[in-house]
Amino acid sequence: MGQIYEAVCTCKTTDKTLQDLKRQLPMVTAKLLLHGLPFEIMDGDAANVPIVWVTAVLRNLKKIIGDKQLLALSVLGIQSSGKSTLLNAMFGLQFAVSAGRCTRGVFMQLVNVDDKRFPFDYILVIDTVGLRAPELGHQKYSHDNELATFVIGLGDITIVNIKGENTAEVKDVLQISVHAFMRLKLANTRLNIKQSCVFVHQNVPAFDANDKMMCERQKFVDI
Repeated sequence: MGQIYEAVCTCKTTDKTLQDLKRQLPMVTAKLLLHGLPFEIMDGDAANVPIVWVTAVLRNLKKIIGDKQLLALSVLGIQSSGKSTLLNAMFGLQFAVSAGRCTRGVFMQLVNVDDKRFPFDYILVIDTVGLRAPELGHQKYSHDNELATFVIGLGDITIVNIKGENTAEVKDVLQISVHAFMRLKLANTRLNIKQSCVFVHQNVPAFDANDKMMCERQKFVDI
């Protein structure tokens, strides 16, 4: 749908059928997003963000829901660390989960918030492809830095997901995250970065994990 829309926009045709299609496609996609369907905002294979298409869909979404308070929540982590599973468990979503490289690209899903105690009307959940993907070969380092900058820039809060008790990967993830914040700051010296990161350990089965991992957490803080 996005490719059709951008093709019609590029052609600048006056054909009535194509013009109707140009108006309808973003509205249909915005309604699907409201009904819980994930919306791809970055192609995982080409690493391309169709700006014209995404902008049109979000503008139509704003027409439907009006001027609402929205919290953007993104996730970042090593491939197969359970990012999509974590988001599904937290928000009752249906992001695709599987072994190996499952999520390709960046997807977002809209969650309606009914609790009046919460200061937001919607949560925009952003699921991403995993870092350090072996399929990317030597290109994974530049890819990871660019992806982290994109994801952290989109989210008000970024969940940095760490699987299990193994904290060996923390250094890599932390370095990538800090690099992303530096790139965001350098993009505009007057930019007041309000993004924040939350580090989450999941799949730690031990009931006394909090005490046992205190030493590892301190090492993580010292880094």
